[in-house]
Amino acid sequence: MAKIIVVTSGKGGVGKTTTSASIATGLALRGYKTAVIDFDVGLRNLDLIMGCERRVVYDLINVIQGEATLNQALIKDKIVKTCLFCRLPRLGIKTL
Repeated sequence: MAKIIVVTSGKGGVGKTTTSASIATGLALRGYKTAVIDFDVGLRNLDLIMGCERRVVYDLINVIQGEATLNQALIKDKIVKTCLFCRLPRLGIKTL
């Protein structure tokens, strides 16, 4: 059965992204399939922390608008293959 872990805070710069990436990577290294979705529109950095910023083709808005599937938007970590991530675009996102 799938489990969902949410890491949240109303304050920026407290380590939400680092914590999320660490939890996902740790679980993936133990054999679990993990997916991390960065919902921080203004300060999203998950793609930078995971070292995949140049590999992003589709984001969550593309999925919501039907322009891509979730599988197309999920990016595999190059080292930990069972760790996937998806992000929102930076500021100036398209309106839904």
